[in-house]
Amino acid sequence: MTEQKENKTAKVSGKKNIGNDKKRLLTVLEIMKRTDDEHPLTKNQILDKVAEKGVEVNNLKTIAADLAALKELGYDIVTDYVGNYMAGGQLFENYELKILADHIANARYLTTQHSQELIDRIKKLASESGEEMITATTLMDPKLKSSDGKMKYKLDILFRCIQKKRKVQFNYKRPGVGCSGLYMVSPYALSLYEDDYYLTAAFDSGKSYSDKPFNFKVSRMEKVEETEEPARKIGEIKILSDGLGFADIQNYRRVMKNMWSGAKGQDVIVKVQPYLADSKLVLSADRVREEEDGSLTVFMKAIINIGFYQALARYGDGVEIVRPEEARKGFVEYLKKTLTIYEEEK
Repeated sequence: MTEQKENKTAKVSGKKNIGNDKKRLLTVLEIMKRTDDEHPLTKNQILDKVAEKGVEVNNLKTIAADLAALKELGYDIVTDYVGNYMAGGQLFENYELKILADHIANARYLTTQHSQELIDRIKKLASESGEEMITATTLMDPKLKSSDGKMKYKLDILFRCIQKKRKVQFNYKRPGVGCSGLYMVSPYALSLYEDDYYLTAAFDSGKSYSDKPFNFKVSRMEKVEETEEPARKIGEIKILSDGLGFADIQNYRRVMKNMWSGAKGQDVIVKVQPYLADSKLVLSADRVREEEDGSLTVFMKAIINIGFYQALARYGDGVEIVRPEEARKGFVEYLKKTLTIYEEEK
């Protein structure tokens, strides 16, 4: 009877040791992921950190065996000339994670809470010094953040509908109007524009506006739901395809200004002053010609509408529409209406 009890105790003890070995190995791995060439660790320091996490560890030989096991499993564990250990071949450099953290902190479409959760996860990918850098230098202004706690769920649904080529339905709020009914559209792309996401989509065929893509601001969508209906083939929407039935969303983004919808891009020539050479207007052009006076003649395609005029107006007297004439006249009318607001007596 005593012998049976001893065997049973030995088996339990063996299982416990195996469980602790696995836990300790994972703990060592997590500790090593936080090291880099500026912050290596000795075996003694690794042992202390393992013990701090409440994991049983016997001696330095155990730590050495764990480090060797990690190497055999394919993890890049590097030893320097004095015998310190560190992780090599990081998936992300600390500065790269810092860039991601900054973009998340300044993303207006995310709530403060969601941004902080994402940044905290990013910090876990960094070394210990990287985490300290991200914590100390990442700024976030809550006043500029979204209050829409459902945004992450809406984006998830929209991305999946685009991936699966399925229609999506939602209610849409228009400024000053409120919800304007239920929409069901074929989604093609989500674009970030001035810190907001926009969905480029099209309605069913057979309607007067069927060949015209529309851009919906995701923050104005409510009750976003995936449907089982297949989306229209993008080749049916001429401005969104390359003529062979394949998507050409990037070209559409170039001709579309300020996310205003339209169905046809026109050839436009704009004269631009030299100090705007690095502007988005010039960088996204099809062709740029430098003139003798230093000005730039910019050739592009654009959908002529208020969105186009808004995009040009931000450059003030640094731009001039050369052709087409209808665009020149339309821009003049747009500017006159703007000027009227300030000329009216209060």
